[in-house]
Parts: sequence; structure tokens; C-alpha cells
Amino acid sequence: MAPDRVSTLEEESEAFARRISDAVSSFIGHTVPFKATSSGSRFVVSDDTNGITIPVGEEGTLALEVNYRCELDGSGRYLKVLNSKVAVYAGSRPKGDPLFRYEYVHNRGEGLPAGHLHVHAHRDQFTRVMTLAAISGVSRRQSAPNSELEAARMSRIHFPTGGHRSRPTLEDVIQMIEEESGAKPGPTWPEVLRSNRVQWRRHQTGAAVRDCPSEAVRVLKELGYVVALPAAGPAPDRVERLAEF
Repeated sequence: MAPDRVSTLEEESEAFARRISDAVSSFIGHTVPFKATSSGSRFVVSDDTNGITIPVGEEGTLALEVNYRCELDGSGRYLKVLNSKVAVYAGSRPKGDPLFRYEYVHNRGEGLPAGHLHVHAHRDQFTRVMTLAAISGVSRRQSAPNSELEAARMSRIHFPTGGHRSRPTLEDVIQMIEEESGAKPGPTWPEVLRSNRVQWRRHQTGAAVRDCPSEAVRVLKELGYVVALPAAGPAPDRVERLAEF
């Protein structure tokens, strides 16, 4: 009997929420609950609070906003992230513009990267370049700006971060906060960081193999493995996925 996609999606989403909760909680030093909320045929995974406060130094704070929208992939077995957002704010709550935000959109518009970084900052040279780009029509590939000034904001640039398979994780962002801002993690953080990172990269390796089985076969043969072709013949490479921005 084929598995029930809805129940499988709920189970996978709840397991993903627990993993994210474990990572954030281990860093903060106390439990930070995440929830998986049904949204039609999809689930939204997000923190169960009004943003996550991270102490920095003696008196400073940063706030973390995290959410993922998920569904099952075509096989009905694996959780697929349709879009995600990890944003870091100055202060104790997500309010106003973040300092920066990492985003992923599975079906991104043409010419824009699936995985990308937005930096909410200002520099005159960027303003000049982006104003010229807006005048030339580049901004038509993005959501339409209300003015040339809005189009020139540095936060509208989509800095690519590795496409579908190599994008940064929440754990990467949290470790960056630790290393760059001096936030002090809880005692279990190094172990959880290592475990989650290994698990994520194993998962992404499997997804990359499904994108390019011919390369997986080649490498396995180089390592001395004997690879038997399936009766139906070799699975085709998903060249369109490999070529995506």
C-alpha cells in the first residue's frame, strides 16, 4: 500500500521542526520550540515565539527569524523545502529591516538565484550601479519597485549562495553569529552543530546523486565499487537542475 502523502508530510515536517528546535535550543541554552503548521497540501515550519533573542556580549542582543515552507518531493518520500527565510535583526525582536537575510525559493523567477542573500546596508557605489540597472530595465525581473530610489537599495540585490544543493543552513547562520558577533553558545552546541551539518550534507549528497546519477556511478567505480545498471536502463541526469542559478 502506498504511503499516505499527507501523514508522511506531517511526520517529516514535525521531524524537521524538532531538528531545527534542537539546533537553536542548543545554541541559546534553553528550549526554543518550533512548530509544523498545516497549510493545505504543505506545512510551514517556524519558531513558536515572536522571534528568537540571542544575547551578544554583556548587554547586546540579536533577533533571529526563521521559517520554512515544505512539501514532499515527487517520490513522496523526501521533504522538499519550497522556500525558506533566515533573517538576523539588531535588537531583541524582529522589527523593521533585518541586518541581512538568507532566502531560498524553489521556483525562482528567471535570472534570479534560487538560494540567495540580501544585505540591508548602504553604499554609494552600489546605489549608483543599481540605479543605472533599474533605468536599463533589470529590475523588471524582480518585484516592481515603487521608485528609482527603492530600486537602488542594496537589500534588493540577490547575492547567490550555491543554488539548490549547496545553500547555507540555519546552523551556518547561527555559527556565523557566534564567530562574528561573539554570542556564547550552550554546552551542547558543538555536538548538535556537527550532527545536523553531517545529516544535512548527507541528505544533499543524496539529492545531488538523484540530479546526476551518471557522475555518482563514475565516482563509485573510481573508488572500486561495482555498480549494476537497473533493468530499465540508467536514470537520466537532470541537466536542467544542474544548470539552474
